[in-house]
Amino acid sequence: MGKRIVTFFVVLLLIVGGFLAFEFTRYRAYLGSIRPGITAGGVDLGGMSPDTALRTLEEMVVAPLSKPLHLRYEEEAIVLIPADVGFQVQGEKMVEEALRLTHDQQPMPGFLGFILHGPRRLEAEIPLQTDLDANALRSFLMGVAERKDQPLREVQPITGTLSFYPGQAEKRLNLDLSIACIEEALPSIDSRDIDLVVETKEPPKPGLDLLRGMVEDRIQEFEGIVGVYISNPGAQESMEINSQTSFSGMSVVKIAILLETYLHFAGEEPDLETKGWMDKVVTDPVGSNYWANLLLSLVGEGSATEGARRTTERMRALGLNQTFILQPYRIEGEESSSERARRGLASPSLNLWGQYTNPDPIIQTSPQDMGRLLEMIYRCSYGGGVILNTFPDMITPQGCQEIQDILAQNPVQSMIGAGIPEGTRLAHKHGFADDTHADAGIVYSPGGDYIIVQFQYAPIEWLVWALSRPVFEDVSRATYNFFNLDQPFLP
Repeated sequence: MGKRIVTFFVVLLLIVGGFLAFEFTRYRAYLGSIRPGITAGGVDLGGMSPDTALRTLEEMVVAPLSKPLHLRYEEEAIVLIPADVGFQVQGEKMVEEALRLTHDQQPMPGFLGFILHGPRRLEAEIPLQTDLDANALRSFLMGVAERKDQPLREVQPITGTLSFYPGQAEKRLNLDLSIACIEEALPSIDSRDIDLVVETKEPPKPGLDLLRGMVEDRIQEFEGIVGVYISNPGAQESMEINSQTSFSGMSVVKIAILLETYLHFAGEEPDLETKGWMDKVVTDPVGSNYWANLLLSLVGEGSATEGARRTTERMRALGLNQTFILQPYRIEGEESSSERARRGLASPSLNLWGQYTNPDPIIQTSPQDMGRLLEMIYRCSYGGGVILNTFPDMITPQGCQEIQDILAQNPVQSMIGAGIPEGTRLAHKHGFADDTHADAGIVYSPGGDYIIVQFQYAPIEWLVWALSRPVFEDVSRATYNFFNLDQPFLP
């Protein structure tokens, strides 16, 4: 019995001794380690020795934050190595701070207290400690700005061509805001992609006066008088050269007859036969005058002369005072305009600038009148403008759109059409006389819709196509390129 008791106590002493030895080992490790509950830079260092804590920080914080930052200057990628701007994580200082808190915040417990209560926690967060060379970072970004920033450049004509240098937006790196973004991202493991702050300023939209010089240079080569009217109907801006000079109206004035026909129907849809006549006015190269006179007879209640008077009165009501039709169009075999003029049917020309273009005394207009008329039709199709205000309930926006659709059927593409890319929609009416050629239309281009009207008069018996066509093409091309700076139509 006595031996059993002795054996029991011996075993008990061995167990207690082993337990105490184990706990003492833990206690000694505890005395040399960082107190549980202490974190540094978001990493839990509790219970770690200083060396282990430093290696942990190196692995979990220092290494990830040493990886490159990916900067973006708009769409262009730029790599920034943190060490190049003096960015370093101070892992040793963070471990030292953890040890200081371990020993200074609370007295270390004795061995007995350790056994009874276990390791004591100390809830404390040590912020991430880093170094950064602010001057190096600013210098780095100044180098980026020097390479990537660009000055403002306005649109400029290209000398000797019919095109323009597109404008260039100003781009400037905002150093202070970009530095702030980088300083915020450098100590972040997750945010390694940064959009630099780039301030942009678009160049001012060029006015049509920029186009004027190019057009004036081109038409000076023509031995005669060229009248030009170009406008942006959306911006209500125009560029005009000899635009109020009166010219022979020719077939271009048939645009006015198309409008008068729609007004005649007082807001109702024209019948199919009438629509067929209007189509023929634009698409029939031989019988266009015949179909135009049928329309004049329709709006004149059986009298083409009355229809011409009514059409002229409509133009007066719209403020287009240089446009008139005194008699129906001449059909092959009938007396000429000059013969009719000798019979006293002519009206005096309204050449406001004293330029004589030998205009037809029976049918006249000016580039400005035809340009403004096309503008009115264009704006009417969008539900506004002078036509709807002057003639309420007599025509609809759909009717004005249909006039443009009719003009878009014109198969002649060798005047305005020669200066625009194939497939670009063009609604226009051209005209020919012995000494005068003209074309007036709406171009629906990718860079914006615009009105362009050209009249050419040469003081010769017969204006040959070889003289007039290149001017039509070049002025049209220059105008298209002005409205489509990013997609020029080059020869």
